[in-house]
Amino acid sequence: MRRIVIITIGFVIAAIVYSCRNDKTVDFAAANAAKEYYDLLVQGQYDAFVDGMNIPERIPDSYRQQLVDNARMFVGDQQQEHLGLREVRVVNCINDTVDVAAHAFLMLCYGDSTIEEVVVPMVKRDGRWLMK
Repeated sequence: MRRIVIITIGFVIAAIVYSCRNDKTVDFAAANAAKEYYDLLVQGQYDAFVDGMNIPERIPDSYRQQLVDNARMFVGDQQQEHLGLREVRVVNCINDTVDVAAHAFLMLCYGDSTIEEVVVPMVKRDGRWLMK
């Protein structure tokens, strides 16, 4: 009986040590996809940026145009306020394996040396990461 208790305790300790290891690798696929979309925004490719959104395939043309116009206005506002968006960097990515979702942490670097960190919620649909 004593032997069974010792073996059980050994397994419990091994499970705790295994679960607390810090060598977990981070999957940056969602964050890299978010960066690509924001790079398109910096380049003025607003239609391509909107294509990276998790929206139904069929939406009214007027609604899609509103999304494109919103992206254009955002870039215009950033140009006036911060001398434009110059660079996008990936900071981190937290993945949720249950929901096939992630939170991409990006750093937006502006022309006036302002830096802003944003969180972009991402979802994987048909094998492709899209912005929520």
